[in-house]
Amino acid sequence: MKREREKHITRLHIILFFLFVITGISIYIGVSVHMDKNITKYKNLETELVTASKLYYKINQMNVADGYEKRLNIKKIVEQGLVQNDLVDKCKGYVMITSERDIYTEEYEIVHRAYIKCGDKYTTTNYSEY
Repeated sequence: MKREREKHITRLHIILFFLFVITGISIYIGVSVHMDKNITKYKNLETELVTASKLYYKINQMNVADGYEKRLNIKKIVEQGLVQNDLVDKCKGYVMITSERDIYTEEYEIVHRAYIKCGDKYTTTNYSEY
């Protein structure tokens, strides 16, 4: 009788353990997917800003000397109607337009990088207030 009870308790422990593990994995996957969706929408905004800054660069015939950079505030891009994203109103930031030397060809090329800060929800790595 005692053995049957011990077997029953052991089976119950095993079942509870597996339920706990499955629940933990499900919660982890759910949170990860939710976080990825949030990050994706901010990454998409960065991509849209880079594309818009390239248009702004051409339209306004900007010139960046070799080895230098210019900072383009996203408000200027929005004013010209080059970006239409709901997050633009919730975020602040800029696009750095840099003339960088390609290490393979030794020629300078124009590179656009977006930096945004959206409250405490998302900030681009190396974003600077200055």
